This record gives sequence, C-alpha cells and structure tokens, in this order.
Amino acid sequence: MNILKKVPFILLVAACLISGIFTGWYRLGYDLPVEAVFLHHGAIMTGSFLGTVILLERIVAMKKKWLFAFPLINGSSVIFYFLDLKEVAFVCLIIGAVGLVYVFYRINLKHGDLPHRIMWIGATAWLIGNTHLFLFASYAHSILWWMAFLLLTIVGERLELSRFLPVSDVKKYVLVGFLIIFLVSGVLPFHLGGQYLTGASMVLISGWLVLFDMVRKSIKMPGVHRFSAITLLFGYIWLAIAGILYILNVTGEITYDALIHSFFLGFIFSMIFAHAPIILPGVLGLNLRPYHPTLYIWVVTFQISLLIRVSGGLFSMSGWKQWGGLVNGIVILIFLINLVGVVIGMSVRKKG
Repeated sequence: MNILKKVPFILLVAACLISGIFTGWYRLGYDLPVEAVFLHHGAIMTGSFLGTVILLERIVAMKKKWLFAFPLINGSSVIFYFLDLKEVAFVCLIIGAVGLVYVFYRINLKHGDLPHRIMWIGATAWLIGNTHLFLFASYAHSILWWMAFLLLTIVGERLELSRFLPVSDVKKYVLVGFLIIFLVSGVLPFHLGGQYLTGASMVLISGWLVLFDMVRKSIKMPGVHRFSAITLLFGYIWLAIAGILYILNVTGEITYDALIHSFFLGFIFSMIFAHAPIILPGVLGLNLRPYHPTLYIWVVTFQISLLIRVSGGLFSMSGWKQWGGLVNGIVILIFLINLVGVVIGMSVRKKG
C-alpha cells in the first residue's frame, strides 16, 4: 500500500482525533457544534481514534490488503455517532476489536512470545469493553476494559522493543502478575476493593517499567532516542499518579476528570508522543526516524497543561481545568503537525 492509498485512512484517523478533542472541549464547557455526540467522547478517543491507529500499525506489516477493512470499519464509527446511530457505531467498534484479536492471533501463530500474548489479551479486553457498551449502553461498564486494552498494548510493545535487554524471565512474570491484578480489578466492584487493586497495579506497573524498560539506556543516547525516553518517563510518572489517585479515592471525592485523564492523557498520550516517531513512518511505509528538538516544546507544554488541568479537577478550580484541557488538545494537534512536517522535510532531503 503506497502513501496515496493510505490517505483515506490518515484523513479518517484525523477526523476521529479532531472529533475526540472537540467533544472533550465541549465537556469542559466550550461551545462547539458537537452537542449531539459529546457523550461519546471516551469511545471516540479510545475506540475510533486509538483503536484505528493500533489496527493500522499492526496490519501494515502483515501485507494482507483485506485486513484494512477492519480499521476502515472501526474508524467509520465516528461517522455513525454524528448520524445519531450510536448502536451502529458500537457495532463498528466491536468489528474493529474482532479484527485486532484476529490480527494478534495471526501474529501469535508466527511468534507466540510474551509481548504478543500480552497485546492479544489487551485486544480481547477491548472487545469485551466494546461488547459491554453495546449491551448496556453504559460507559461505566467499559472504561476499565478500555484501560486494560491500552495498558496491555503499551506494556506488550515496550517488552517487544526491549526484548534484547537482560531482563530475566522471573522479572517479566512479575510484570505479568501486576497486569493480572489490573485485569482482576476490572471485574471486582470498586466498593469491594476493585479501586485499590486498580490503583496498586498501576503504581507497580509504572515502577517496573521505570526500572526495567530500555528508557534508562535510551536516555543516554542523542536525538530521537533521548526524546522518546524522556517522554516515556513522563508517561510512567502519570501512570503512577493515576494509580495513586485511584487508591486515594476512598470517598469518591477525587473528580472523574482527574482520575480518567491522568491515565488517558498523562499516560496514553505521553506514550503516543514517545512512539510517534516510530509509528508514523511505519504506517506510511517510510524508512525514517523523524526527530527535531522543537518536539520537546509540545511535550513539555502538554505536561504542564495537564498538570494544571488535573490540579483544577482536584481542587475544584474550574478555570484551571478548562484552560488546561484546551491547551491539551491544541498541543496534541500541533505536535502531530510538527511531526508530519519533520517527516516531509526528511523525505524531501532524502530524495534530494
């Protein structure tokens, strides 16, 4: 698939991301024309956007054109949200998740190693969460399964990228134990200890990644390696913060915005920033590692604005939460535009 044939997918992913950002801003109080779909903000960002990106990332390497039907259907869910056909959108996300489960089934037939098994379980968690959404039309039934999907996918990818490090099998299976605790927490009710297991497992996973991931080596290397390592560390810190907030939320006083976005923005989008110089060229079929020091500006601005947003949620300062959330979305878009510009510039120089 050449780049021109991937343009429709790129535009679809962009539409999902912009819709997700706009619905998030609407929920913060900004007047935008998304009142018909703002309730589906979480599903759009987690499923329509991130699910489609992960599908494309994995399918591109498989060289089977028919598999591209899955990200196309999955990303199209955002269209059905705007058409007020939410049940059809839910079905699109279920089909996308089935596709990802199948993709990892195919991958595990060839490799069958621990990282790909973890990602396969993560894809299954996404399918469970999407099925819950279709059956119960309640995001409360799905949110922890979506968190498990992204957490297991990222942990699996970090293990895959760090496979040459001297990390013993015992240490790897300790990490698996932490992931199992997180999965169990998704089944237990919060008032029966579920929230403590969720929080504790996130803190433990964060600590494991800081100690045994390749970031400690990469941070000593120049260019894109150091950039990715620093951004990953930001993400691991936010994962720990999210876990601590879950543990402290005994009486429900910690706001939903702070709980959810410390994970989905702090952890997940820091991971996206860190992996984007690898994922974007891979999806486009380019042999590049795009990097420019300006990318640090957006990563640091994102961290500061998210800290302001979460603080606003914790201490009931609505203005902080609104402004922090606005800057979050703007920075995500500028970062990606900056990265695309770097890719174009490197491609032109390479051809010249």
